[in-house]
Amino acid sequence: MSRTKTLLLSALIATAATAQNTFTYSGGRINLSENTFSSKLVSRLQGVEKQGYQGMDVYGQTVVSLQNSGVATLYHYDGQTLTKLGDSFTLASHDKENHSNVASLSRKFFAESDPLPLLYVSQCSKGRYRGMKDVCFVERILPDQKRSELVQTILYDDVNHNFGYALQWVLDTENGFLYGYGNTVNNTDSKNRHRIVKFRIPEIGDSLVRLTDADLLENYLIEDTYGLPYNPIGQGLFIRNGLLYMPTGFGRESAPSYLYVWNLATRQMHTVLDLREATQGELEDCAAFGSALLIQAQGSLYRLDF
Repeated sequence: MSRTKTLLLSALIATAATAQNTFTYSGGRINLSENTFSSKLVSRLQGVEKQGYQGMDVYGQTVVSLQNSGVATLYHYDGQTLTKLGDSFTLASHDKENHSNVASLSRKFFAESDPLPLLYVSQCSKGRYRGMKDVCFVERILPDQKRSELVQTILYDDVNHNFGYALQWVLDTENGFLYGYGNTVNNTDSKNRHRIVKFRIPEIGDSLVRLTDADLLENYLIEDTYGLPYNPIGQGLFIRNGLLYMPTGFGRESAPSYLYVWNLATRQMHTVLDLREATQGELEDCAAFGSALLIQAQGSLYRLDF
């Protein structure tokens, strides 16, 4: 490629990374003043090749990005530039059956020297991890930020088969609850529904915590109160101000990208954002950055401002 073409390509990439488009949406407002949001491509991600991007969360200006099998990459994000912090590393729960589908940072630190609070990771795999399915790993990222240790594994003893293909976990850090969400069967079955369960966050202590139906605080189907067609390809989860954010879809016509926002108090759909033009590629997980929402897609990080 000639130097002129190289410079032109670099300019186009830079423009794409800074371009910001505004979109209007209907339903409940996320920003209290207007029903619009802007979308911006923050940066391409720099994780491990040939490992799909999955869970993501943010603490302060640190972005924790996970990939399939339990690969972690840390970034510094100051609101403008995304900078990789050291090399990617494998979590202590690293395994071919750890899909790392959702990442949730708690408000609890294992030790005062830790740079980040405890990280809750959804296994969310069709297979079993050491004989267990749909567990939640509680990981401590060590002070050197190059490795982690597994401090707890949370298992839901689903004797009544409330969930089918996979169960995802997410923290409500503001209120101290652990939520589970997932299909009752799978996305291709006409009888499939979408269940939400609620538990208190288990205390750190026992290395294995087994939750049962006796521990349930809530257990219901989204379809109990949401009467519109609802069978998205579920991806990540995030809770802020009592709202459950659910990025969905594969980023293509057959499985388009939408962000569902569910009100956990009223058990009603707060709003649905059409992200087909605002983002590209398969969406995976999301997290708050100030008043904005960061969304991790396959290979890219987007920012939505409301």
